[in-house]
Amino acid sequence: MIRKLFRRDRPAPELPEAELARRLVDRAYRCACCDKEWRAADGAFWPAAPFGWKNPPEPKEDETFELGYMEMLTDSYARRDGNFLLRAFLPIPVKDTDSEVFLGVWCSLSSGNHARFRSAQQRGDAQNMGDQFSWLYTQLPPISGPLLTKGVLVPYSEGRTPLYWITDEKHPLYQGQQEGMRAGEILELYETLGCGEVVQHLKA
Repeated sequence: MIRKLFRRDRPAPELPEAELARRLVDRAYRCACCDKEWRAADGAFWPAAPFGWKNPPEPKEDETFELGYMEMLTDSYARRDGNFLLRAFLPIPVKDTDSEVFLGVWCSLSSGNHARFRSAQQRGDAQNMGDQFSWLYTQLPPISGPLLTKGVLVPYSEGRTPLYWITDEKHPLYQGQQEGMRAGEILELYETLGCGEVVQHLKA
């Protein structure tokens, strides 16, 4: 009885990398501690606004973007300081799996291409635009530079969220996006982005 009272709880053993990777990309993974489904690969991080926007307004419906305000934030688009921005997914392959994780980002298009993209999204044929040069407007990781990073926006059909591929070889995630990252590295990135709860449940 005395031993039970004074016994110290041992920390849970570290999960093998292969198990972390399986949980990370498993769309049906249920946490052992809460029996809740965690689809951590499907956009664990989704920034509220582009970097540098300290007090963004509450997002409005996408249709209101056409009202032409100088500053506008909707669920999918933003306009600020003359920049036309939209939300995209930045894919990162998970090593030792055939799957990827997707981080939400903001990126830019020229005003003309931004308008064409919105129209194509509504029609469901955005893929016909082809790849678009774009700047990344989200710091990944948060303390990284340069702030504006060259990349390519890849539109998809049926109104699906486009993908963003970094083309600046100096960016901290360029190599990881090209060659993949270990599950442990991705979870460390999630923690720096404020997604510690997701990490906690994946390691439970």
